[in-house]
Amino acid sequence: MLYDKDIREPLFEFLETTYGKIRILEEKQMGRTPGENPKLNWKKKLSLLWRPELAHIQELNQMPGYKEKSKQFVAEKILLKVPKETLRLQISEELFERDYTRIAEIIQEYRRQRTKPGKKRRRR
Repeated sequence: MLYDKDIREPLFEFLETTYGKIRILEEKQMGRTPGENPKLNWKKKLSLLWRPELAHIQELNQMPGYKEKSKQFVAEKILLKVPKETLRLQISEELFERDYTRIAEIIQEYRRQRTKPGKKRRRR
């Protein structure tokens, strides 16, 4: 089986002799793989998740519930405690398993579990 590293140099030599200075452009474009994206913003990625999904990630990683805290606060705590590779897989799994037809029901159930008995929420 041939790998990129095995054919890269011979390919560049062929292109350079045939087409000239194209090698410089090719190396710049091929130098970085999609997995090496330095612009990845983990806070934005976590903001895509619904609050119940964040709570599930907390549960998977044996983290405290932070039930009275904001979604942003919870996301920051997750970023501090969960290794990035683990978090990447968990976020992907949550998004893959998301059921858009049940979102209202899921969020209402999460809110019901979150509120303390005897404490009434204000209606807007």
